[in-house]
Amino acid sequence: MSAMRDPHDVQRDTACPACGEPLKSTWKVCPVCEAPVGRPVCPACAKSVQENWKLCPECSARLICAACGRRIPPGHLCCPACAPDTSSVKDEEAGFIEPATGMEFVFVPGGSFQMGDLFGDGWANELPVHEVRVDAFFMAKFPVTQSQWLKVMPENPSHFKRGDLHPVEQVSWGDVAEFIRRLNALTPRGQHFRLPSEAEWEYAARSGGKNELYSGGDNVEAVAWYLENSGRSTQAVGRKAPNGLGLCDMSGNVWEWCRDAYDAGAFNSLVRDNPVASGGGGERVIRGGSWNLDAWSVRCSRRLGFAEDFFGAGLGFRLIKTA
Repeated sequence: MSAMRDPHDVQRDTACPACGEPLKSTWKVCPVCEAPVGRPVCPACAKSVQENWKLCPECSARLICAACGRRIPPGHLCCPACAPDTSSVKDEEAGFIEPATGMEFVFVPGGSFQMGDLFGDGWANELPVHEVRVDAFFMAKFPVTQSQWLKVMPENPSHFKRGDLHPVEQVSWGDVAEFIRRLNALTPRGQHFRLPSEAEWEYAARSGGKNELYSGGDNVEAVAWYLENSGRSTQAVGRKAPNGLGLCDMSGNVWEWCRDAYDAGAFNSLVRDNPVASGGGGERVIRGGSWNLDAWSVRCSRRLGFAEDFFGAGLGFRLIKTA
């Protein structure tokens, strides 16, 4: 008969949920990172949390996936079960990480779609619905964060300085243009970053031109930080479910600057292929809605224009890299 093993020497099937250190079954705390053993921890900051908590009170990280209800494992910003399947995507199309800031980009394949208010509940500036074709590009998975901004710019202009993963805000269109100029100077030759056109923005927000009311579907609670759930503040990026391309926070959290000049009647006259509006009255397009607005305002087709020198606590941006 085989000898019985000392239970003190038996290791758990899983390692420390915070740092990955192998653990013995009798240990109450990880000797490496001091995380409690046998109790759930925040996937972002590794602080001990309770089973019924949906957000970490320390860092605002999402603990439970809003789309499927699963607990988000350590080391993940979004639920891996709900992330898009990239197993069949070519390596060069799987993604890109910008080295100066660590900004993560996902591939957006080109295609045609019907742009504008598909649901009949928008304003006249979202009409007429019209066909648009865009070329392929890479889009940042999240709005530019405060830590990414500070890797390029000398000061953080944000009103809500609540963590590195919160989106940078209170940036004017000119501030963003300067950030892009400096970023392009830091990156290897051949890589070029810019603001998306509003056609590129809407196509990407709707998971590649799908009939989506919000970026990722029709459930605003699952995909967006807005007036009813934001706690009257921006929230750390990536805590809501991604859309079908793996992009997060395109509905809500912060408005996002686009490269187009704003024209309320632009949809009546733009060209079909890769349209970009020029001229106008000195305003630029913003898209996506923000933490301080209602669900109607975070729809994918919602569009407004702000003066280039405007800035506010609900206004940020994300970048694209041309493919």
